[in-house]
Amino acid sequence: MRSAFLSFVVALAAWQASPALAQSDFVLPDGPGRNLVYGQCQTCHDLQSPIDSAGIPRDAWDAVLDNMKEYGLRITPEQRAKILDYLATYMGPKPPPKAAAAPAQPAEKTDGAQQFADVYAACHEPDAKGKKGKFPALAGNKDLFLSKDFPVKVVLYGLEGPIEVEGDKINNQMPPFDFLTDDEIAAAVNYVRSHFGNDKLAPAGFAEITPADVAAARKKAMSSAEVHALRKSLLK
Repeated sequence: MRSAFLSFVVALAAWQASPALAQSDFVLPDGPGRNLVYGQCQTCHDLQSPIDSAGIPRDAWDAVLDNMKEYGLRITPEQRAKILDYLATYMGPKPPPKAAAAPAQPAEKTDGAQQFADVYAACHEPDAKGKKGKFPALAGNKDLFLSKDFPVKVVLYGLEGPIEVEGDKINNQMPPFDFLTDDEIAAAVNYVRSHFGNDKLAPAGFAEITPADVAAARKKAMSSAEVHALRKSLLK
């Protein structure tokens, strides 16, 4: 019990005091629940902390998640269970060996609603109305249609610099979510564009994003500051 408590204290200290690094410096082990950790934990901090804490037991991770609730972590019981299972399994004392690449299987269609809930709702809220002065609303956000692939570039490369969305002035930094697959990004962008009233903003004949569109954008790397500059040019 004492060792678990000490593990929790060490993990919590790392969680709260880790130096900020670029998202590309963080690579979490592949496994069920990984996208939830990426999406939910970056609401308040980078991912150096869970990486530094790798190896602590399940009850210590459980205590860390309890503590994070006091810092604003809001997740459903189902999401919490998935995150805890991931951390305890892949970031615990005995992580499984890296699995060999499985034979290619026909891919199932990615659920855009689930992608939004797992990765984006922590910052932009489940109703996509954002957090005033901190995270922009996606509901009614014309940025979604500035160009066919602009929101794809925001997801892939992040966005850094002051913006104004429907009168809400925000100066924050969105980290890149380039760990997501092309299909996952396409599904999320299409979901947000067609929900929360955004379908009424879509120009006539505006085509859905495809995984191939995301792959093409991925080949043309940008910085988050360059994405901000692109947004400014598209608004003119």
